[in-house]
Amino acid sequence: MRLLPRRLSVVELNELSDPSGTGLPIGLDESSLAPVHLDLDREPHLVVFGDAECGKTNLIRLIARQVVARRTPAQARLVIADYRRGLLGAVEGDHLLDYAPSRQVLAEGLGSIREAMTRRLPGPDVTPQQLRDRSWWHGPDLYLLVDDYDLVASGGSNPVSMLNDLLPLARDIGLHLIIARRVGGAARALYEPVLQHLRELDSPGLLMSGNREEGAILGGLRPQPMPPGRGTLVRRRDGARVVQTAWSEP
Repeated sequence: MRLLPRRLSVVELNELSDPSGTGLPIGLDESSLAPVHLDLDREPHLVVFGDAECGKTNLIRLIARQVVARRTPAQARLVIADYRRGLLGAVEGDHLLDYAPSRQVLAEGLGSIREAMTRRLPGPDVTPQQLRDRSWWHGPDLYLLVDDYDLVASGGSNPVSMLNDLLPLARDIGLHLIIARRVGGAARALYEPVLQHLRELDSPGLLMSGNREEGAILGGLRPQPMPPGRGTLVRRRDGARVVQTAWSEP
């Protein structure tokens, strides 16, 4: 019986993936050992739960680099919130719109981003055909990647919350939110406004290694100890699947 590898390199994953595909390859599925893709055009958000050294920061780095590899700067720009500096230098160049190592920097950047995203909302003169084609605005999609979201959302002031009302319209305005936080305290944190809104939108989630006593977090699933990089991906269209995410060198 073939089993998931303990470690999967990005090179190995990309060799198995269709380079012409629209999704972003992130790992292998346990049942078929086939590549697993994130279709962020169809499901624009992702929430990742995992405790220390489970591989969640690596996954954020991997997603950022896969966006860079498959989109031009005219198609995609990245904003990285990284209070612990684990993603420092992961992406450089024209794709990187902003790197926020602190609350102040993130709040200032998201204020401008909110204004830009609000201008993309369809007005009364937008035709049905433009709505179908998403052609009433032009510009790159915005990918907001937030590591250690528990730090970002703490302290009574969460800069990401200023985008909360735009999350349901994300497909129309080219907004993508990828959040990673620890499992500890996640059961309570699920009622934080942004995470609660993402749950209501049935956004995909990846549950990585954690303490089972934390309780059900994603789709009724409890966390459990897992090897680094491994987790259960829960999506509306295909249920729960155990995946091994690829390792992207820091």
